[in-house]
Amino acid sequence: MKSVTEVVKDLCPHPTLFLNYIERIDQMVRAIATDIDGTFLRSDRTYDRELFKKVYTAMQAQGIRFIIASGDQYDFLRSLFPDEADYLAYVAENGVLTIDYNTEIAFDHLSTENISAITHFLDSLEGVDYCASGKKAAYVRHNASPEFKKLIPNFYTKIKEVADINQVTDDPIFKFAMSVPPVKMREIQATINHRFEGIIHATASGYGAVDLIIPGRDKSYGLHKLLDRWHLTPEQLVVFGDGENDLEMFNFAKTSYAMENAPKNVKQAASKVIGTNEEQAVLHQITKLVI
Repeated sequence: MKSVTEVVKDLCPHPTLFLNYIERIDQMVRAIATDIDGTFLRSDRTYDRELFKKVYTAMQAQGIRFIIASGDQYDFLRSLFPDEADYLAYVAENGVLTIDYNTEIAFDHLSTENISAITHFLDSLEGVDYCASGKKAAYVRHNASPEFKKLIPNFYTKIKEVADINQVTDDPIFKFAMSVPPVKMREIQATINHRFEGIIHATASGYGAVDLIIPGRDKSYGLHKLLDRWHLTPEQLVVFGDGENDLEMFNFAKTSYAMENAPKNVKQAASKVIGTNEEQAVLHQITKLVI
């Protein structure tokens, strides 16, 4: 049986030009993924909706899929895009929950034993607040600080207060989100990764926020699931991010953009550094790619 290349040579008078054209098509941008906090959203939690509608229309016309890859809750992410929510793909909660066209593609959760061990340790840390993410809601302890309770609605729309996270038995818990003193962030992160190796992985999402995720269930995991579903490759994917929880998807995609407001190590890992989230650099860069 002849190969595709041999068939092309038989049929096409200029096979090299044709094959080069096919290769360029294979490497065209077919999917764009963006982090949300510190990347797509301004610090006031808004974005340029008029510009987004313009670039989103252009992406739709070209068959380019738009992916929201964030540590935030799925329902909160949907609320950011009221007109487009049903047509987007989501790698939510830092990768443990992946949804496409309202269809769940991937999901995992922690065992009750591991949840108990993690909460017992977190409760022993001074100056640390945390919530636990489930499919139905994010769970915050009654005795969490008032400051933390005010912060949570910036990332979650469905929130419940409980006396003890371990009392939640009707909702699978798959992630913890912590607020830690910035000066202790690296120490706490290292301690958790050593103490709970193979169970949970602490990754910094910036500004004193640390997410505890199931190892291997990061943003690149969800993106891999989506690309397989769409029959695309990492060469056809462009990603945007600003935090250490974006590093895995930077390594996964051929093209990655870090925000100017990102830490040094995140900028070093990206293909290119663009402007800040305040400048809406993500939307302006997408405009260059698709319009």
